[in-house]
Amino acid sequence: MTKRIIRYICVLAMLMALPGEVAASVRIHCEQDTAIVSRLMAEASARGGTLGERCVYVAKALAGTPYQSPRDNDSIGTMVVDLHGFDRLGFVNNVLAIAMASRKSVPAVRDYEDALESFSRRKGEDNGFPAQLIYGADWIVDNVYRGNLKELTEYLTGGGFKTKTLDYVTRHPDEYPALKNPAVLDKVRMAEMGYRSHRIPHLKKQSAGNKSLHELMNDGDIIMMLSNDVDFDLYDVGFVELVDGVPHLIHVTHDTGLVTVDPYPLQRLFKLENQHFYGYRWLRPQE
Repeated sequence: MTKRIIRYICVLAMLMALPGEVAASVRIHCEQDTAIVSRLMAEASARGGTLGERCVYVAKALAGTPYQSPRDNDSIGTMVVDLHGFDRLGFVNNVLAIAMASRKSVPAVRDYEDALESFSRRKGEDNGFPAQLIYGADWIVDNVYRGNLKELTEYLTGGGFKTKTLDYVTRHPDEYPALKNPAVLDKVRMAEMGYRSHRIPHLKKQSAGNKSLHELMNDGDIIMMLSNDVDFDLYDVGFVELVDGVPHLIHVTHDTGLVTVDPYPLQRLFKLENQHFYGYRWLRPQE
């Protein structure tokens, strides 16, 4: 408790010293979150297995957790540890971080925080709101470049590309308190410039039923369903679990708003959600 009080005081001192754009720091939501992270890291470590297999274990352990809007979209954009609710990409980031940290010989919460920062922030550095990877394409490009993920989408034939401009955040600054700071707004605008007329690769929805694809998939692979919404590219995202060789998705469903081990095979899920997305991307966490 004493260490947490000292840490809290340090964060307050930093905020007071930097009234403008603030270098962010991880904030623990509550003691229960620390306990959950510690328990899941220990359990995943004891079970062993590949990084993907650990992702499946952690994702399933979080089943029932509700959808929640990002807690770090405040006036600073500080990374928040909160396992009481997830937005869809936040769920994936937290599962990846816990699974990655569990590979340490003696996993500590700090290892999880470092991994969460690596997966969820641009260049793996938590430098406030501009460092957040909000768009699916931005998250993929940054994590693939740094070796956290491998994109497998373009390894299969029969897909294609869709061009989108991803600049919703700076076109709607009133929705993001941090953008009241002109310097922060300029940094986010600069980042979004890289996603003007961005070519997004995708696989056709029908390919989800191909047995040849199933044979190539691993537990813990990531499937990102690509939104028909003109402003965003991510509709849904989750982890593959192979059940009798058939992929299912562990994700925050649009139906229930909860982390769910989907009872439907991926092909069936795609049919049910058909009107909301046009294709999908396939990624693999890297050891």
